[in-house]
Amino acid sequence: MKLVGKELSPGQQVALEWNEPSRCCLVVEGLLRRYSNLSNGTVQTLSIHVPGDIPDLQGLHLRTMDHTLASIGGSKVALLAHREILDVLRKSPRLVALFWRESLVDAAVARAWVKVLGGHDALGRFAHLACELYVRMRVMGLVSDNSYPLPITQVHLGETIGASVVHVNRILKKLRDDRLLVHKRGRLVILNWDRLSEVADFDPAYLNLREPLYLDLTPAGG
Repeated sequence: MKLVGKELSPGQQVALEWNEPSRCCLVVEGLLRRYSNLSNGTVQTLSIHVPGDIPDLQGLHLRTMDHTLASIGGSKVALLAHREILDVLRKSPRLVALFWRESLVDAAVARAWVKVLGGHDALGRFAHLACELYVRMRVMGLVSDNSYPLPITQVHLGETIGASVVHVNRILKKLRDDRLLVHKRGRLVILNWDRLSEVADFDPAYLNLREPLYLDLTPAGG
């Protein structure tokens, strides 16, 4: 299967809503986000994707995209033509199972996010997002000193958790003042995992990790 690498600049789109895709993309470096443009002019982020994800895998079987896929900050993806993927899948039941599992986990994350949006206030939503991304980044070996790369603007954060930029700024200040996390210079630093996950009501079971998750996070200065 031929992989075509592509560097994406911040905000650059790799798939467009309502287009008919002919390829999938594997996130190699950086972050991508799914989003949709609403009729009232607002934007809703649907999910955030980390290295190892194939966020548009459904394009293999669905005719049109129901969302746009774009880079958060700079990123790198590998593009895979649908016809080549399908040729390989016909010969590899194991790869079919892996792709099927990827799709099921992606759906589980989407269901969890619907529950978070409906059941949490904006602060709880951001706390949940911070916890989820920490776990997913940690699995990929991208966590260092209890922090991970998150080069996202407050505008995009607001579009993710359903809050204004002013409200996002207040949330970040409160979480920083409460010594739960800090978002600075494109990284998110978790200062107190236990308290943050309690605020988020976070349980990583929906991520269906193959190995048990062991977190060794202590409060700063603890």
